Amino acid sequence: MDKRKQYYGLDILKFVMALFVAVRHMAQVFFTAESSWQTLVGKWLSNLGVPVFFIIAGFLLFRKLPDTARETRQSGNVGSWRIVSAYCLRILKLYVLWCVLYWPIDIFNWYNGDVGILEFVRNYIRSFFLSSTIAQLWYLLALFVACLIVWIFLRIGMKGWQILLVTGILFCVGCLGDNWYYTERLPMKFQEFIWWYAPRFITMRNGVFYGSFYVGLGLWFAQRKHRLPIWAAASGAAVFILLMYKEVTRCSITNMAFSAAPAAVCLVELFMRIQLRERRLYPRLRDMSEWIYLTHFYFFYFFSWTAGWNPVPLTEQNIVLMILAPMLVFAWVMAVLAEKKSFRWVKKLI
Repeated sequence: MDKRKQYYGLDILKFVMALFVAVRHMAQVFFTAESSWQTLVGKWLSNLGVPVFFIIAGFLLFRKLPDTARETRQSGNVGSWRIVSAYCLRILKLYVLWCVLYWPIDIFNWYNGDVGILEFVRNYIRSFFLSSTIAQLWYLLALFVACLIVWIFLRIGMKGWQILLVTGILFCVGCLGDNWYYTERLPMKFQEFIWWYAPRFITMRNGVFYGSFYVGLGLWFAQRKHRLPIWAAASGAAVFILLMYKEVTRCSITNMAFSAAPAAVCLVELFMRIQLRERRLYPRLRDMSEWIYLTHFYFFYFFSWTAGWNPVPLTEQNIVLMILAPMLVFAWVMAVLAEKKSFRWVKKLI
């Protein structure tokens, strides 16, 4: 595989998925459960966002490794570990950085809440290590953990299908445990496990039960040589996305959907196969997707803080417009600035 190949279709896919995630959180914060935004994006399409991010991240990471199959038989070769460890360290630094950048909102929430400073600090530290301090940042911590898990499995000599089998079992346990619709239909022993796990570890939507499987799928993409035809990938994506709608509406799924996995695989396959000529737009969309994902809660708060004197009627469409428009402009400006020599430091924030 040509390691220098650019997959501009994946840049477009990431951008769309970042918008879905932003609208998902927007719908959860500002709209009622009956809202069409809540149903179509908040509960349905946005469930594709993070799985797609995980798969693409795993693919782009593991395709950099020189020869994972041969290296697992050569314990003295540490070249791949340097690549993986550097990537994981970068993700961890981003997580810490953005937790700090969200301190103003954390302090604002504490000031307007009803908990004492000690309880707030205790909850903050627990969330920092087990989930996240602000909604979307959990992905960075989960990606860090998931990449390490998949790398360890790879390093001890497990084949790609074995990694997918083990992480797939963890994924199934996570889906069953994260959704009460499934949990209450399972044996009492499993329910007791969830009752023991949940108060201690907060969520199963983490790098162990969620991210490791999708990063493993990214490894699978990096290792395989044959690709599906575009028509097959497009058909599969359509079928599984429709099945996901049935799953999330019938079973009241909000986070971890079984059908999101094959849907995300087909989407990544489809957009990976799209051939596009090199244009500056696509790397900008890639950077914009990062800015949108990482910053969108700030735009929610800015909108809330200014809503009192906003003369525009607060309909759902207007709320979406007043949040998304400045967010997209900001993301575009930051992506353009990062291309200038004097603003290269901006790139280090994403």
